[in-house]
Amino acid sequence: MIAWHCLMPLGTGMPDWVLDATVVGMTNTELSERRPGNLLDRRLAVIERVAKGEARMRYNQKLMGEYQRLTARRKNDLIDILFDLLDSTKAILVHKNKLTRQEFDLAKNKCGWPSHDQHLLAAAIGGVDPSIFVTERHHFRCQAKVLRHFRVHLEDLG
Repeated sequence: MIAWHCLMPLGTGMPDWVLDATVVGMTNTELSERRPGNLLDRRLAVIERVAKGEARMRYNQKLMGEYQRLTARRKNDLIDILFDLLDSTKAILVHKNKLTRQEFDLAKNKCGWPSHDQHLLAAAIGGVDPSIFVTERHHFRCQAKVLRHFRVHLEDLG
């Protein structure tokens, strides 16, 4: 469920969002499958909100590679819009694909964050009220600890 802090406008500027590649991959489908409130609708709404300027995308080269691989054959206009955004000044390319040794130890040992997805946290850390949108339960189970240790919100789109 998307938390209210992401739905309300912020007085200090727009929040920064990181999309797990699974979110992008699962939105690369025919839009005729979209129904109000279904998972596809919720995932597409995140991309639409970024396109409207309600949030900024943060990504790194590892995420970009995953996005490109999962959308090699683009199936809807919103995926094209997402890539246009990523190729503009409206998105932030983070030049960090990995966590520092200390961040990695904290993420893995204190938060239970999966080590193969450290690039998601690396993209979010340092952002403005950052959120990572995920589809997998093991990410979302780390929600409270990731917020406490890294000040990064996790949003469940699974």
